[in-house]
Amino acid sequence: MQAGGYLPALGGVEETGEVAASAEQLDALSGEVAALRDQVQSAPAAPAANGAAEQLAALGQRIDTLETTASTAGADATAGLQQAGETAAAAQQTAAAAQQTATAAQESAKAAQQAATAAQQSATQANEAAMAAQQAAEQASAKVDEAVAQFESRVAGMEASNRRADMALAAANLKSAIDQGGPFMSQLETYAEATGASAATEDLRAFAADGVPSKQTLAVEWTAVDEKIAESLRPALPDAPVQEQLLSGLRSLVQVRPTGEAAATGEGPDAALARLDAAIKGGDLAAWQSEWQALPQAAKDVSEDFASRVAARLTADRVVAEALSSALAPSGSAGSGDAGGAPPADKPAGQGNQG
Repeated sequence: MQAGGYLPALGGVEETGEVAASAEQLDALSGEVAALRDQVQSAPAAPAANGAAEQLAALGQRIDTLETTASTAGADATAGLQQAGETAAAAQQTAAAAQQTATAAQESAKAAQQAATAAQQSATQANEAAMAAQQAAEQASAKVDEAVAQFESRVAGMEASNRRADMALAAANLKSAIDQGGPFMSQLETYAEATGASAATEDLRAFAADGVPSKQTLAVEWTAVDEKIAESLRPALPDAPVQEQLLSGLRSLVQVRPTGEAAATGEGPDAALARLDAAIKGGDLAAWQSEWQALPQAAKDVSEDFASRVAARLTADRVVAEALSSALAPSGSAGSGDAGGAPPADKPAGQGNQG
């Protein structure tokens, strides 16, 4: 079979070597028979000698043998030719079947190639579909993540608002209790729980059991303290002349102090007492504390208790002011929630609450 799956077309039947040899023998025998006949026909009619008779008899036998051999060779040649024809026909049928098989194999190969191409196309389409599905999944996942982040942000905002509301309520209750001048331990604990423990709440804890005086109470108490400070600033002069001692006693009975600009910029005991008196009556405890710290030690010693009460009130006012500022600050601008931070830059410590 040739390489394309095809066989060459068969022509007439080709004789084999055996068939060709029989035909040549047959021709030779036929020639000998013809020659012998010619010899017999040309022999004389007279009686032949014994030797001639024997030759004729032998020649007749030979002719018979040749005829028989020729007949047999002809039959064999005919049979060989017939068998060769049958073999050729069978070979041609086999070749035709082989050609059909090759054609079928070629068609199968073509179908297989088409199937492989279709499979490749299907695989490509499936891959594209998978990539599209993956992109869709990634986009959906990103949207879900974004939605979750927004939800968590909203929840965090709501929680922060609730914390600020709790802090504001606790700070307002603490301020009210402090302003009343009585104990405020319960309100302080509630505030500390809402905001977390801080240094400021610990500062207040020292005053929570007894409370801190209000500014009105401090203003009432100031009269007696003022007199003590004035006496310490104008001590008696045992060695002074009688006239000077008399004038000193009169000054203790009638106090003449500068006011306005003279009190603000003046020097000496009278100006200092004037500034202290104006600060305490105006509710500016921070200014009073600053002025008090500049007094001589003798004046501080006689007013130490009052100064401690003023400091307690300033601490309470500072903590409450910062607590309310932190609790009421807008979301994102509030501090850390620790009420122990510094007061606003434009407001001195202690002036956050004028109650």
